[in-house]
Amino acid sequence: MESGVFVQQLVNGISLGGVYAVMAVGFGLVFNVLKFSNFSHGGVVTVSAYAGFFISSKLISSFPLALIATILVGAATGLLIERLVFRPVRLAKKPLTYLFVNSITVAMMVQQTFAAIWGSYYFPYPEFFKRTAFSIGQLVFSGTYLLMLAVSAVVLILLTLFLKKTKLGIAIRAASSDIYTPPLMGINTDVITGITFIIAGALAGITGFFLGMTYTVTPFIGSSMIKGIIAAIIGGMGSLTGGVIAGILLGIVESLLIAELGSSVTPIIIYLAIVILLLVRPQGIAGNLYTVKA
Repeated sequence: MESGVFVQQLVNGISLGGVYAVMAVGFGLVFNVLKFSNFSHGGVVTVSAYAGFFISSKLISSFPLALIATILVGAATGLLIERLVFRPVRLAKKPLTYLFVNSITVAMMVQQTFAAIWGSYYFPYPEFFKRTAFSIGQLVFSGTYLLMLAVSAVVLILLTLFLKKTKLGIAIRAASSDIYTPPLMGINTDVITGITFIIAGALAGITGFFLGMTYTVTPFIGSSMIKGIIAAIIGGMGSLTGGVIAGILLGIVESLLIAELGSSVTPIIIYLAIVILLLVRPQGIAGNLYTVKA
């Protein structure tokens, strides 16, 4: 691979990896608090992608305002799912498997609902900027990818500051260690769980919007969530930092392999590498081993 192509693919990979990192953190937040794999996160991504398209094409032409509106839709969708689907099961003290199965059911229901309504249509996002590419010498960089990288970096930095510097963030971190102990110290875990789903939903809103900008919106766009889940697993299910690192690495490796070997072979190599990694280090890059999972 030529050096110019390598640099270009490296930047594209880092930019795409930023989105994977946002996916991984949204997925990992819920896992950290409730200790189950929340596949409904992909459903929220799908809802957000469609919402972002209709908002940006029908209501708001401004990129920042359309993105903010989509984030709010994602946050509201995440909270609604938590209240209607997960909270009754959690309050009834059912096994984690119930939460896991419900999350898959929600994801499939969202996918099939959009497939039944708009399955035969593909919705491309409008172009928000006249200049969609930037040239440096012989290198051409996608403006969309660079924007994705910048927004993802800002969002992840703000989320880190929120979790480490605010009372709510510290309460979420406490609940992630042991959800049963915080109530003894006056922390309302129902509120904390709801806020966790709001944050995860907001991150899904960002993901759905950027995936819609990068590709076209279809009922199966939420399936891209598998990349975020992979990043969360590689990084370590107990580590948000590991998820960020793994998301960026996954984006870089995927971009470089596609440029060198093509899009057909790349997934095979990536999935094989993940299997080998988890055999050697099942807790991921920076995670902890869990004995109770769903």
